[in-house]
Amino acid sequence: MKYLFLFLIYLTGLIVSSLGLALIIQSGLGVGPGDSVAVGLSMHFPVTVGTVMIIAFVILLLVNAWLEKKRPQFESLIPIIIRGRTVDIFLYGILENVNYEVWWAQWGIFTLGLIATAVGVAVYLRTPFPRIPLDHFMMIMNEKTNQSKSSVRIFTESAMALVGYLLGAPVGFGTLIVALLLGPFIQWSFQLARPVASLWSEPHQRTKATR
Repeated sequence: MKYLFLFLIYLTGLIVSSLGLALIIQSGLGVGPGDSVAVGLSMHFPVTVGTVMIIAFVILLLVNAWLEKKRPQFESLIPIIIRGRTVDIFLYGILENVNYEVWWAQWGIFTLGLIATAVGVAVYLRTPFPRIPLDHFMMIMNEKTNQSKSSVRIFTESAMALVGYLLGAPVGFGTLIVALLLGPFIQWSFQLARPVASLWSEPHQRTKATR
């Protein structure tokens, strides 16, 4: 029963983060750095943003396995498919015909998307279930470089924004804000989500989980 409850928290975190990503894209202020690659590729090929994400995440899953020198975490296909499909549901369904032409509405939706992405990612990372390869990559680099999650996120997202820009994605001022602030927001939210980790970690592990 405990793990069913944790899985529901995990699923909620994934869906909330997908909603956040979709809101950032729909705000018109510039796509998120990581999403810019998927959006850019979807502009050149007849595939959805979510489908590109799924393909890219599968590739990154193999890269993570190489970095850790372990078998690929094929169980990560669960969050990969959930993320890709839910992003498409929001982008091409619920939010498809919503236009935010007034500047304050754009910034409001953008801010909401940024917060939702950070909170969703932080919450689902606090559960014991498989991670999306991009977030797992962030955790791997965090451990290998001894840099904070926010620093690793900023570097990774900045590199992706450059690739997205070269692909012709709508990289704008909002993209820069996401690159600079999403990492710190996740770090802050990760600390607030400590109670989630305490639901499943053993007593001797809880001190480590709260770091």
